[in-house]
Order: sequence, then structure tokens, then C-alpha cells
Amino acid sequence: MASSSLFVQVHQHLLNVTEKPGEDLDRGLLERFGAQVTVTGKYIPGERKQRQCRLPTGLDADALKDSLDHDDRDTIIYALSQLLPTLQQDPSPATALIEILVRSPSYTFSDVLAIKPPVDFVAGLSAPSPPINSVALTLLGKATKEPSDAAIVAGKPDVVAALVKLWLCTSDTAVAQQAAKVLRCLLEVDFAPRILGEAHDIQAMTEDTSWEPLGQGLMWRRVFDDRDIYGSIFAICSLSTAGQAGQPSKRDKTIAQARLLEFLIAFPPSVTDAYSKSHCPDIEAAYGVRNGGLLDFAAVHMVDYKDDVLMHMTLIDFFAGLLRKYNGDVLSRNSQYASMVQTPHSSPTLDFLVSRGLHSRSMSFYLEPSKHDSLDLTYLYSRSANYISIYCTQYPTHLLNTSPSVSDAILARLLLVLSRVLTGHWAHDKAPKHDLHVLASLPRAALLPQTVGSSPLFLIPTRYPNADALHTLAAVFHGPSEKDRLSGFAPPKTSPDQPDPDIFVKEREAARVLYFLYLKHQPYLWTQVVSAAETVALKDNALAAIDLMSAVIGANWRPLLQEPPEASTHSRYPLPTESELSLWCDSPNQQLPPSGVLAILASPAFEDVLPYLLRPAQTFSNLVGGRGDTESAAYRVAVAKHDALILLHKKLKGVAQDVNGLQNFVAAVGRRVAQGPMGGSSEVGGRIGTMEL
Repeated sequence: MASSSLFVQVHQHLLNVTEKPGEDLDRGLLERFGAQVTVTGKYIPGERKQRQCRLPTGLDADALKDSLDHDDRDTIIYALSQLLPTLQQDPSPATALIEILVRSPSYTFSDVLAIKPPVDFVAGLSAPSPPINSVALTLLGKATKEPSDAAIVAGKPDVVAALVKLWLCTSDTAVAQQAAKVLRCLLEVDFAPRILGEAHDIQAMTEDTSWEPLGQGLMWRRVFDDRDIYGSIFAICSLSTAGQAGQPSKRDKTIAQARLLEFLIAFPPSVTDAYSKSHCPDIEAAYGVRNGGLLDFAAVHMVDYKDDVLMHMTLIDFFAGLLRKYNGDVLSRNSQYASMVQTPHSSPTLDFLVSRGLHSRSMSFYLEPSKHDSLDLTYLYSRSANYISIYCTQYPTHLLNTSPSVSDAILARLLLVLSRVLTGHWAHDKAPKHDLHVLASLPRAALLPQTVGSSPLFLIPTRYPNADALHTLAAVFHGPSEKDRLSGFAPPKTSPDQPDPDIFVKEREAARVLYFLYLKHQPYLWTQVVSAAETVALKDNALAAIDLMSAVIGANWRPLLQEPPEASTHSRYPLPTESELSLWCDSPNQQLPPSGVLAILASPAFEDVLPYLLRPAQTFSNLVGGRGDTESAAYRVAVAKHDALILLHKKLKGVAQDVNGLQNFVAAVGRRVAQGPMGGSSEVGGRIGTMEL
């Protein structure tokens, strides 16, 4: 329990400094006192989560849980509140102690409002001192626990205005993040399901599904319907006001722009109509927005993307986040942008980007690099590639059916880039990572060769092991995951009662086709992959090689039809029939394995992959130098190899009943699995790569 003598010392010291502002704060004394103030984790009704605060080392929770009673806490907080306005030195020791004193869940916003003299939130948020700002935000953050407390804050427009200005204008990044969090939490806790004129999913507001407070939407109205506050966001972030009295510099405005973009993308789709619709048309029009809201301003009018390449990077990342967030459905289909939807393969979010020219502009730095400045490409090529990857992942049907010119341009770009990669670049980890990411994100149907050898996939070599290349092959050969079924690969509808062909099924079929066609072009695939896996010194390559084995073993494939469906004759990316695939693979009289695990049991994988997986793991323990980083790498590779073996055993058991002669083999693999990662052997097995890089 905090000693009464220590409490008296701290209290008297604070009174002395208040009377003599020039006297130095005793940092050590305040820290010793703060170390003995314990926060219990009691659950308070209305709290979204039960929070436990970490105790200083060596302190016993049971002994200290009553270290400071409520009256003593108020006494010290009162002394500190008297001290801060007159303090003439670094306030950090005092503000740190305040944050410790109020962090208890039992200390509510009502307690904050009872502090005498009353807390001047506007002064605290406007002070040119980050410690003062931080403690003001900590106290204001107490209002984020209950809708009624958030409503009180909403009734203080000067406080909300100061909070918004601090968030956008402070030069201290930590304070800006804290202010953004407080503002977002105030909006969340005051969320009303019908403030936007429609029902919304309250569960979407937080990961904690037990959180169910219902507010009145007063904070939302304060931020978006208060002309001064709403207009201040536009004024602070717009470059058109640079140089005006009271406005940040152009550099500081770009920082505010980045903070606004980050803030907008953090909200779930259930509330984004609030910033996508118009609130004050005259204010919005003054900054170039017509028939739109804060989203239109931020995405189209706010950033000077032509002269500020760094903000252009941030803007493309924002667009990518819009596409990725909740499968691109950030804008509600009940919003004003819903009328833009021209195809069932799209969404209001994508149509917003397309209609504003943002979609094509974001992709052009990757698809048409010759049209852009080389310096811009240094920063924007990778961002553009990432945007395209997310678009292809989230909207594969839109890409294949609605944007054939875009898919053709992507394939042409990949063929050009991969054909120019020198052999040494693959071997020395200089592969085109961003292009491989795009390739791995494409619908597999788009990778099917239209002419012999025309797929960019066939330009990825395995002779010169490269981790990025191996991971790309693994992603393509594995086929779609169940997560894909729930995202962009869900079958769209052309009419309420007429579903399109299931692209998820088509992806399963295409993954199998691409594997066998690649194997035809690279017959030594598995010999080279096993060689990479055995070169433990190149850990990343070895792990990627094992990942490729696991991807094929656990592949989500589906055999092709014997006869092409009638609809495939009108498809730009038709799949072959099973007999056509066998013919392409020079096996006209042989049925190709229908699943990944059976493909591993077939030649040429059978001769290389299975012996490797069944061999004991390699170790460097008997080499000069003993155990160390190399041994750690060897163990990680051994664990990955064992995981692949476990997957093989599981898949084999699944097909053993349908394939004759597998029972004994399943038992043998099971015995090896039981031996663990190192295989029960201390000897070095196979070939050990001992090179030091």
C-alpha cells in the first residue's frame, strides 16, 4: 500500500511548486509515487472490454490494489490541475502522473468533469506542448466508454473543434495518433444505427461482438453537420488555403491530408455513408466538390498528385485500401454512388474509382510506365502494382468479363518484364517482386496460354532458385482458398435467377491445368525444387521450395469436363477438356492425376519429392562452430518439412480408400511423421549447402 508519508511528500511538493513555479519538479519522487499506484481490472458496466494494467516489476497486486483511495487520488489530481497552468518547465513528470492516476476503469468521465477547477479541454488540446495535449486527450478519452459521455462532448463544439484541429495540425505524431483514436472512439460509441437514414450493422463497429451501446449520433452530427467543424477539415487539408492566416504550411497540410486518408479508411462500411454523402454543399463546392462529400474531396480534389509524389503514393494506397476493405464494398449500395453500378461484377466502391478516373490513373504507372516520369516511377510503380493486385484479387470477374483490355495489358506487361529478367537476377535475389505479386493475384483463367508458350507463368524459372518465384508458383498451383470463395471469387449474378458460371470452380480447374502445362515446360521442376529445399544455407529459398511442395500436396483442384460446356465457346478464357489437356501434355492415353496429392505420387514428383520428405532432416550440429544461426535455419527448415509431411499424410489418408496399394505407403509416412521434425537421426542426411553469404 502506498505509504502515507510518500503521499504527503508528493502533495506538499506539488503545493510548493505551485507557489514557486520556478522550482524544479522532483521527477524521482513523482515516479516512485506513480509506481505504487495500482490499477485494478474491475469490470465497469458499459466498458467495452475489461482492461488489466501492467504493474511495475516487483510490486504485488494484492498488496497494492488499495494503494490510493478515491479521495487521495482526487487530492493529487486537484493539486496537479492547479499546478499545470502556472508551470514554467517541462510538464512531462506531472502529466505522466495524471495519466497514471486516471487510467483506472473506475475513474469515469464524470470524475473528470468533477475535477476542480474544471478541466479546460480547449486549452489543453490547443497548448503547444505534446505532454499537455496527451493528458488532455487521456482525460477526454474517458468519454469514449459510454454513449451518454460522448453526447456530453458533442455538446461542446469548441472542444470537438480543438480535437479535430489537434489531430490534423499537431507536429507530434504520437499525439496525432492519440487524437485520431479519441475522435474515432467518440464516433463509435455514439453510433446510432439510423443516423444515416438506414439500418446499419452495429456489430461491424468493433471486433468485440459483445459491445452493443447505442448512441444518439450527436458526435456524428457535430463533426459532419456543424459547419465550422466540417468546414475546418476541408480548410486545413486543402492546398488552396495555404498562406492564409491561421492555416498550416503546405508541408503541414500534406501531413494533415495523410492523416485524413488514414482516418477515413479505418471506418467499417456500415458508417461510411457519413463521409461519402454531401452535408454542406456550399462548403464542399468551395473546394471543388460537386454532388459528393468528404470522400470525394479526399480522393479527387485534396491532393496535388502531379507535384507531390509522396502524397500520390499515399493516395494510391488509399484507393487500394478502399478496394480491399470489406471486399471493396466500402460504399453502401444504398448510397448515392449505388446508381453508378453498371455491372453485377462491380461495386459502388469500384464504380466510384472508375467514374472519377482514379482506377485507370492508379494502374497506369504499372501498365504504361513509358508515359510517366522515371522519378515518379521509382515511387509509384510498386504502389500501382499493389493496387492492380488488390483489384485482381477482389474483382476477378470484373477483370475477366468487363475489363478485357486491362487484363490483356497486364498480361502483356508481365510477358515483357519477365522475358527481360537476366538469369543472374533470379539467382541473386533480384527478381521483379512487384510483377510476380501481380501475376500471383491474377485469376488463373487469365494465365492460361492463348497460344503455345504465351503465358507469363512459363517464364518463371526454377533452375535458379528464387524465393519470390517459388512463392508465386505455390500461389498459382494451389488453387483458390476458401477465403477466395467468400471474397471476389463468389459467383456473381447476371440476373436474379440466372447465376454466372462459378469462377471459384473455374479457378480450381485452371490451377490444375497450369500445373501440368508448367510441368511440361519445366520437366525438371521437382528436381530443382528439392535441390533448393536441401540448400539449407539459403533459408528463404529452402522454405519457399517446401512451401511449393505443400501447395501442390494440399492443392484445391478439380478435374476438367470431358466435353466443353456450351457457354465456354463464348468465353475469352476457355478451359480445355480433360482429353485436350492430356494431349497438350503429351499423354493422350493417360489420365492425369485429379488432385494435388496424387500428382505428387506421380512422376516426376514421386522420384524427387517423396524421398526428400521421408529423409531425416539435415543438421549442422557436427560441423566446426557448433550450433548457431545456421543450426536455427536448419531447424526451421526441418519444421517446415515436417509440416509438409503431416499435410501429405493427411491428404493420403483422404484418398487411400479410393486408390489401391496406398495403405502401406500411408503407414510408412505416418511412421516418419511420428519421428518428429528431425526424424530421429543425428546424422547429416542428403546434401548440405554450407556456403556462407
